[in-house]
Amino acid sequence: MKGIMAFAFFLLFLAGIALVNLKGGQMAQLGAPGGGAGVTGVKWRPVMVGDDEIPDDSGMFIQFEVDGSIKGHGGCNGFFGSLEQTESGVGVGPLGSTRMACPEAIMSREMTYLDAVQKTRNFDAGNADMRLLDEEDEILAEFVADTDD
Repeated sequence: MKGIMAFAFFLLFLAGIALVNLKGGQMAQLGAPGGGAGVTGVKWRPVMVGDDEIPDDSGMFIQFEVDGSIKGHGGCNGFFGSLEQTESGVGVGPLGSTRMACPEAIMSREMTYLDAVQKTRNFDAGNADMRLLDEEDEILAEFVADTDD
């Protein structure tokens, strides 16, 4: 009986490892439809959110990691969340953030930015630029790869 339980545990362990590797592989390939560049592992700096141009010195960025996590900065607060592939594109899990207060203009821009990230359902990415798209493939935000690090 102990042998059967140990074998069952071993199989569950292997299934867990396979699931983690599969999820990582899926995130590594997120990119533009038709085989465009991937979005993971790059620090992206927004240049437009909706119709608003974002200053270069805003401190805003987003990173999508291979493990499906999201991290970034909204200009005032850091944020984090998760990203997963769906049948129709991607889904952004609930975002969490720090709770610092900044001037109203920065807070308003940050809220608009986080709202755009939360509504993301797809990407359009090149080697040095990326767009977040909503469920109707309308552009929510535009980014460039941040090479200042």
